[in-house]
Amino acid sequence: MIGYETAKHSDPLSVVFFGTGTLGVATFGALILKRMPVRLVVTAPDRPAGRGLKLKASAIKEAASQFDIPVIQPTDVNDPYTVAQISDAKCRLGLIIAYGQKIGANLIKAFPKGIINLHASLLPKYRGAAPINWAIINGERETGLTVMRIDENIDTGVMLAQRRVKIDPLERADELHDRLAKLGPELVLDVIDKIQTGTSVAIPQNAAEATRAPKLKKTQSGTDWRLESETLANAIRGLWPWPAVKSWYQPGRGPAVLVSLARARGAKSPPAAEPGTILPDFTIACGSGRLELLEVQPAGGRLMSWQQFINGRHVQPGESFRNYEVAEQ
Repeated sequence: MIGYETAKHSDPLSVVFFGTGTLGVATFGALILKRMPVRLVVTAPDRPAGRGLKLKASAIKEAASQFDIPVIQPTDVNDPYTVAQISDAKCRLGLIIAYGQKIGANLIKAFPKGIINLHASLLPKYRGAAPINWAIINGERETGLTVMRIDENIDTGVMLAQRRVKIDPLERADELHDRLAKLGPELVLDVIDKIQTGTSVAIPQNAAEATRAPKLKKTQSGTDWRLESETLANAIRGLWPWPAVKSWYQPGRGPAVLVSLARARGAKSPPAAEPGTILPDFTIACGSGRLELLEVQPAGGRLMSWQQFINGRHVQPGESFRNYEVAEQ
């Protein structure tokens, strides 16, 4: 334990909010409802999205526009001009939630109370860009949120609060993300209040327990039916909705299929047939065990139950799925 904050202020802490993804939208809204003085929002530049590749604002920019809060969108948040802009807001505290850029030393120094970050893991586990996804991919049964103080490294700062949650057996990454997002406001507001009153406690991370959660790649959508069924089921949940696990149905005549949800059956049992084969009970043979598909999406089609796919495609036992490989770009 490092100790307590000592300075106390009666006025609410003024805040610069750094965020891009939807993880921070609920917390941003809670700051506004609590009349916390958010004087500036820093978010990513608008990016092309959709089939028409029209420029789309970040979720945080859209939220800020509803309250007429100034927004800046630097390509490099650490360039001197941007640091000067942020410093000119004269805020005592910075708050980062799913922003997407590393914060440098000069920017940290711009805030008398430092910068805090809401991270979607139980640090020091899953430091990095995709903690929710990797927790599910790796078969974790528990995860949570950590509020930490930013330092010059990635996700290594002292911790100010944590909230633990169970991961449901069939919970996908997008569902867990949304559940954690709803828990963020209470945790962040409590930490800000303690910083304000000088009662926050800083606990150092144990670097020996650290694990990584690197950014997801498109290549991870490939399927290998030779894997254990539980490994495949976890990857399917952890990689939904992007990049999403894909497989070929009936190679040469069937569509590529995205799998959004599956359940492992007999994960440690020997393979019942050639991996990828559709068995008489319509589970899929794996390297060990079987995979019960629950929801799939044919490429270019809509999300549907596996039973709907069976009925629509007249799927028969003995047919097969084959590995889908995605080349490095």
